[in-house]
Amino acid sequence: MEKINHEELVEIHEPNYITSATNFQLLVGNSVLPIDRLKIISPNEYEEIIEEWIFGFLRKKYEKVVKVGGAGDKGRDVIAFQKDSRDGEEIWDNYQCKHYHAPLTPSQMWVEFGKLCYYTFIGAFNIPRKYYLVAPNGVGGKLYDFIMQPGILKAELIKEWDNHCLKKITKTKEIPLTGDFKKYVESFDYSIIDVINPIEFINQYQQTSYFPLRFGGGLKKMPDRPKNAPQEISEKEMMYVKKLFGAYGNHKNKIINSLEDLKAYKRMLHHFNRQRIYYYQAESLKIFERDSMPSGIHAFEDLKEEIFHGIIDTVYSKYEDGFERVKATTQQARNLVVSGENIFSDFLTGNDKSGICHHLANEEKLEEEITWVIDDEE
Repeated sequence: MEKINHEELVEIHEPNYITSATNFQLLVGNSVLPIDRLKIISPNEYEEIIEEWIFGFLRKKYEKVVKVGGAGDKGRDVIAFQKDSRDGEEIWDNYQCKHYHAPLTPSQMWVEFGKLCYYTFIGAFNIPRKYYLVAPNGVGGKLYDFIMQPGILKAELIKEWDNHCLKKITKTKEIPLTGDFKKYVESFDYSIIDVINPIEFINQYQQTSYFPLRFGGGLKKMPDRPKNAPQEISEKEMMYVKKLFGAYGNHKNKIINSLEDLKAYKRMLHHFNRQRIYYYQAESLKIFERDSMPSGIHAFEDLKEEIFHGIIDTVYSKYEDGFERVKATTQQARNLVVSGENIFSDFLTGNDKSGICHHLANEEKLEEEITWVIDDEE
């Protein structure tokens, strides 16, 4: 048995943990940077991210963007038209999206470059303005060097043609590099080939509404809450406004059917004006979700449902009149702690929650109506 040299042994000490820890970190561990997260995603998730990137980013840059799937794509993955035309005058960029667990190598791309040359040679489609490579791990150094030196890329493609392109461009026939086609390959402008590296892709994807759901980091934009309500009461407000007028009339034992009637009671007029502001501030959350979140989130509807269940017993408690019921209910809403699962929970204000009460009062389809004047026999 080999004798242990005790002078070479290192004593084990307790690790010096210098990073402050939060409850969230204890639950989920250290966060993974988006650039590192992108490298380990599955092919299926990468496909989803590409579709979200197309919908949320590329469509804003081009007149039309389409994704070509299946074996007949002719080397086109994402086709982005700067100018869409049916007469052959279209201006377009090709985005070739490849999922590999390592940076792209020349051997993986020769056949794609061969398809670009062959299908433009036979007139299947026009030469794209740009031909971008998009991959979660980017391109390797050797391929990148070739792309940055189009003349060398051309020479290497010609050299590797028989190994990588001859029998792989189509399944029906061989495509030899001879005659006019060889001249075409030799004269092709390979400078159109470029790379969207992972950092650039992340920056582009970050401009979509899908980014926080995939990579975290919170919302980059907050709802723009109005400080005032519109001067004119809109048609969409009529239900909750009518109920507020009823509550004020119930309190004063007077008929109040309009803003003109309410102007005789200064304190309640101020209260009414505040409620309209709260209504529109809550409305801004709905608009924010519509404009900034992917469809299918339903955070605003979930918020309304949670607040409904938090206030409904308060609504149906005994009060002297409807005005007292309004005040008690909206105060109860302000005191509610909304579930952290709702995307609005971190920046929800008391005004928002009060405003949700009026959104609920504005609806007629609830089993238990949010109303402020309740007959004793009910």
